[in-house]
Amino acid sequence: MMRAKPLSGTSGFTLIEVLITLVIFAVGILGLALMQLSAIRGNSVANRLTEASNIATDQIEQMFNWDYNDNRLEGSTNATYNLINGANQIADGHRLDARGNYDIIWNIQENTPAAGSKTVDITVIWFDRGQRKELTFSTIKAAP
Repeated sequence: MMRAKPLSGTSGFTLIEVLITLVIFAVGILGLALMQLSAIRGNSVANRLTEASNIATDQIEQMFNWDYNDNRLEGSTNATYNLINGANQIADGHRLDARGNYDIIWNIQENTPAAGSKTVDITVIWFDRGQRKELTFSTIKAAP
């Protein structure tokens, strides 16, 4: 009959070593998951900012096609407009983007920076998680 040879204490891992390794691994994976969520949020913010920038640029291009004396380019109208979230905004002009996600407002300063020119400030407003976000572009339209 053969006898079983006793195992020496130097080979293999104990259960506690395996459990500690699993905890360290789980903490590392959790950190990676949080970084992924942060990256997704950052991409979302960048996407909204890019859309707002494109909308503002499109509005500037439309305004450059308007006649210098067009009623939409008159300053100091100070009309009150309702934004997407229901808040009021005083501006010289307002419209929504095609999908209704962004408010576009503009204010005109006549004869600024020089006589025969108009400074146009275009602000694109949107709301992200209940917080108001905005992007403003300025341009100058000169009389022909």
